[in-house]
Amino acid sequence: MVAVLEKELETYECKRAELVGKAKDKFALVKDTEIVDIFDSELDAIRAGYERFGNVPFLVKQIVEIETPESFTSNLMGI
Repeated sequence: MVAVLEKELETYECKRAELVGKAKDKFALVKDTEIVDIFDSELDAIRAGYERFGNVPFLVKQIVEIETPESFTSNLMGI
């Protein structure tokens, strides 16, 4: 799924320093090479993404200075 959002992730990374300076801890809605808007909550950003683009891939990412790695374990491993 990461390949699907590759362009959006690159856009976010290129503009991250600027975003952190003006909207730290808020949520960015990113589509293709555009930061569409900034939102106070993740839910508001997701809702706006569906309203504007429909059921297609778009990125909602919290604007943070340092990314925290997350680990997930699937119950489906080994099946």
